[in-house]
Parts: sequence; C-alpha cells; structure tokens
Amino acid sequence: MSIHEDIKKRFVRLSKGQRKVAQFVMDNPTTVIANGAAEVGRLANVSESTVIRFCYAMDLSGYVELQEEIRGYIISQDAGANLQSTYTVKKLTNSSFSRVMQRDSQNIQETIQLINDQQIQKSSTWMHEADSIYILGTRQAASVANWLSNTLKTLRSNIKQLRLDSDEVLNQINSMGEHTTLIVLSFDQQLMEIQTIVEIAKMKKVKIIAITGTAFSPIREYASTLFVLGTKNQSSLDIVPVLFSFLHALLEEMISQNKEQYEKYQQSYEQVDSNVLFLDTARMKQVF
Repeated sequence: MSIHEDIKKRFVRLSKGQRKVAQFVMDNPTTVIANGAAEVGRLANVSESTVIRFCYAMDLSGYVELQEEIRGYIISQDAGANLQSTYTVKKLTNSSFSRVMQRDSQNIQETIQLINDQQIQKSSTWMHEADSIYILGTRQAASVANWLSNTLKTLRSNIKQLRLDSDEVLNQINSMGEHTTLIVLSFDQQLMEIQTIVEIAKMKKVKIIAITGTAFSPIREYASTLFVLGTKNQSSLDIVPVLFSFLHALLEEMISQNKEQYEKYQQSYEQVDSNVLFLDTARMKQVF
C-alpha cells in the first residue's frame, strides 16, 4: 500500500490538526520532501509537534521516514506514467548497452520530479554570490568533487576542494565564513570526519549545500539545503549519472544569474590556460 493510499485509509481516525497535515502532504508532496517538519507545519497552519504526531499516527518512525515514503510514491507514479513509452523504446533497442542508458535516463527523469525549484534557485544564488566556494566529496564522490571543482574554476575565482587527507584542511575550514558556500557530496551513511566539518561550517554561518543518496544522511541537520538523489534500491553506479546531470543543471542555474560575467571569465581563463600551455611547450623545445 502506498503512503497516499495509507493516508486516505487512516484519514477519519486522525485528529483535526493531523488531518490538516494529511491533506497538505497529499496536495504538496514535493514541498514535504524539500522542507523540514517545522516549515511544513507552518505551511499547513499547525505546530511542528502536530506534524510529528501525524507521522507516528501513520506508524512511521518520524518525519524523515515520511519524506522517504513520499519519495518512493512519487517515483512509482512517475514510473507508471512513463511505462508505455519506455516499453516502446526497449522493443526498438534491446541491447544491454541501451538498457543501461535507458535506465540512467529514467533515473534522471524520476529525480526531476523530486527536486524543489526554490531550493535550486536558492543554492545557485549562494554559489553566485559567495566570496569563495569549497567542495567536499567523500569516497566514491571524491572524483565527482574533483570534476566539479575544476569546472567551477573555469567559471569563477576562489574555488577550493577540501581533501580530508590534506594538511591544509584545517586552514581551509578556518578560512570559511558567512560569505562562503560549501558543497558536500556525501553518499556514505556514517562518516564522522564529514559531520565534524559541516558542524564547524554551520557554526561559522557557512551556506551548506548537501547532496546525498538518502534523506537519513547524518549531515541533514547541518545542511542549509539538502538534495537527495537516488532511492534505496539504486546502486552507486545508478546514482552517478543522476549526480552529474544534477550538478550540470545546478551550474547552469548559477551561470544564469549573470551569463555575461561567467562567459567573460571563461574566455579569460581559456586565454591564460592557452598562454601557459604555449610557455610550457616553448620551454620543452628550449626556445628560451
């Protein structure tokens, strides 16, 4: 039974305040995914404790599990709506190669339904207005963090990648402030080093954009915005294409804040890069 059906089944047994929450959840599922219990309570015109009691009345462990249930429901609805078109494509191209790419495409489509536009806008504005951007990726996400760092360096200045094994990490954390944006890519359930960094960053009033694979991530309580990509049934290989597509969209949203500024910086960066390459080549040929 889906969360939507379960709410309808239990609706008459809920209190007046809990019914308000139930109706809000059914009418605004993506808002529930994107916001905490306190904000949902405010929007539904009830207290945060009423939202939590609603979760318990639904036999859920808490608000995070409600968000996970809603995510699963939205994805199942979206998958059903696209079943016919997906089946038609598969009949035309049924190789293992095409099936993998079709699955990646489907995962990206499902993620689109779960992303809150206001959160994207807010995060891209923080990136655009930040004096400096720090990027931290753990384990499997470290290579993605490296790609994001290098890509951002072609668009703007003051981009730094945090490396847990670097001697500079403490100095980098100390240099953060309220005009800093920290992007954290974390797909590990437990990683104390990450929790310590984001906790310190939050105390320094850093804008923290957290991108994780589950709403149960321990860094959620420190994040300024939290984006959950993937589902419980997806492997890390399934999430990577979704992650790259999401980051690409986030970068484009940042660029749209002042397209001319970013284009000029990119041209300048490419010119400097070209000059450096020329000098290196000249030195190798012993021109100087």
